[in-house]
Amino acid sequence: MYDENCLPRIGSNIKILRSTCLFKQQQFAERIGISQTHLSNIEHNNVQVSLKLLVRSANVLGCGLETLLDRKAAAEWAQAHDAEADEQAAGAKSERVPEITAAETDDQEQYSLEEVRFLLKLLQLGKGR
Repeated sequence: MYDENCLPRIGSNIKILRSTCLFKQQQFAERIGISQTHLSNIEHNNVQVSLKLLVRSANVLGCGLETLLDRKAAAEWAQAHDAEADEQAAGAKSERVPEITAAETDDQEQYSLEEVRFLLKLLQLGKGR
């Protein structure tokens, strides 16, 4: 169950996950279609993040929406991502991952309608309190 207390941590979670993926703010901002300044404001919880940016962020990072909302899930994802990166570095040459732009993430349908509705309800609960 969620409450509005998870909302201020979304920006911090995005920062943790972005750093884990070794994206600089400018790179990540470009990929999700916003300015570096706006991303900084999101990461410092100075502004609210839209559902569209949450979905784009999750798609670029390769994580679920749950990971962006929950500090524990974000920490576990970051740890698993680090372990996976270590395994790839120790193994054979890693393949180059193609860059995903904001326009490409609009075409992706990684999240079900049920997940998006759930997130919208969560965000509405936060506004109502």
